[in-house]
Amino acid sequence: MRFLARREGAADGSAAPSVGGVARGVGLKSKQTVHHHLLKLEEEGYIRRLADRIRTIKLTQRGWEAAGELPLLGRIAAGRGLEAIETRDEAYSLIAELLSSRSGKDRYLLRVVGQSMTGAGIEDGDTLLVEEDETPPDGAVIVALLDGGEEVTVKRLYREGERVRLKPENDQEEDILVSAESLRIQGRVVYVVHPPRE
Repeated sequence: MRFLARREGAADGSAAPSVGGVARGVGLKSKQTVHHHLLKLEEEGYIRRLADRIRTIKLTQRGWEAAGELPLLGRIAAGRGLEAIETRDEAYSLIAELLSSRSGKDRYLLRVVGQSMTGAGIEDGDTLLVEEDETPPDGAVIVALLDGGEEVTVKRLYREGERVRLKPENDQEEDILVSAESLRIQGRVVYVVHPPRE
């Protein structure tokens, strides 16, 4: 299931795996063994096999749910003016490899509201996978609390002595300059999940 989820969600846009690809991915020599396991997964509603030339395998909604789930903690402003309110009323299924970090730091999801980070490939309505990190490197795309924790934003981080520059990726938006001590960095964006665009 992890291999299928990883291939289905591949960032390079590659196709879903074939039966042979699954065999290679999980270290099996026999395609017959793979067929047996795939049949069981299909019977239980985790995958759907397409009758195309290479027998493509797709995860169903149930398959995505089995691959892993994270809570949606709230919304994040790609701009300014969004009140920082935590919510836990939704959950998103993600591939298992995204759920844990090698560093052991916690990860969570935020939904983007606004267009200030379009140059970084972050659009209104996208979901960000954020890893907790209070000391990310300069140039990282970070989540930060402003105004004593009343406002939250996503921007590129640049330290300038006693000040911090939060730089948008949109020529229509201005940089945000704040004192280093007034800024609370919450984490670093590690993945961007784009919803289907019409």
